[in-house]
Amino acid sequence: MPQFSCPKCGAALAVDPGTQIAKCQFCGTVTYVDRSEALFYYLLPFTIDEVKARGIFKRWTAGPSMAKELENGCKITKIVKEFFPVFRFRRSVNKSEKVFVRPARGTTLPGMHNLEIPPGGEVIYDDKVSIGDARQIDPDISIGSYIGEMPGNAIDQALVYFPIYEMTYEFEGKSYDVVIDGSSGRVYSGPSPSRGSAQYMAVMGVSFVLGLIGGYLACSIHVLFIVLAAGGLFAGRYMAQQVVTKKPAPAVAGGGAAAGGSAAQAGEGASAPSDAQTGAPSDAGAQTAETGAEPEVKQ
Repeated sequence: MPQFSCPKCGAALAVDPGTQIAKCQFCGTVTYVDRSEALFYYLLPFTIDEVKARGIFKRWTAGPSMAKELENGCKITKIVKEFFPVFRFRRSVNKSEKVFVRPARGTTLPGMHNLEIPPGGEVIYDDKVSIGDARQIDPDISIGSYIGEMPGNAIDQALVYFPIYEMTYEFEGKSYDVVIDGSSGRVYSGPSPSRGSAQYMAVMGVSFVLGLIGGYLACSIHVLFIVLAAGGLFAGRYMAQQVVTKKPAPAVAGGGAAAGGSAAQAGEGASAPSDAQTGAPSDAGAQTAETGAEPEVKQ
């Protein structure tokens, strides 16, 4: 826990993490503490045990860019569970909050400059916290060595003990180091045995060619299907139009002529209607009507 001096009596002030107000236990003076000048202590607990860490390492060795025989040919010679000290700086940069992590101890381990501390995952590191079977590594770098390079304005800063698995493995007579994040399972590696570039490029080339062939066949089959479907549609439409617009068969010429001749003969053979049938007046009646005299009656 960081210590500050009371501005009135000079006694030591114990400042609890997460607060900006400290009260002197000797003179009772209440002091505001600028958190940008305080250094708080936290610990990020392990969420991955050693068995899971070994499984993560094995899956990592089977990656596509690793040496072909690395998964079955390597041997873990050392695995250490430890809390590694890092400084966490929260800064206000261009009106936005940014977090920077720097190692608090000199090291050649890979990834120690790129650790990511999840927000809200750490706990206050005091005498109530147990580190179990993990080893605690003490810092040997002053926080002041990083202050000058930090951008923006300070919000707060802390020393965080970060959980890691430090592993050493051997492959084909050579030794390599790797670090596994004990909270997220992320793997940090330095130089490692990788797949030969010529062999790797050959495999990638074959995969690329096969992908092109597969894409071409897929496109060809697709286009052919569309062409056949369109041809069938137009053919069906044409046949349907032919059936609908088909004309009836013409009448037989001989039958029509015979019917016409019979009608003509029937017209010629018909007699003219009589005067009685037509209702026309007789000659005598016509003359009487013209003279106006009554017809003479013979005795």
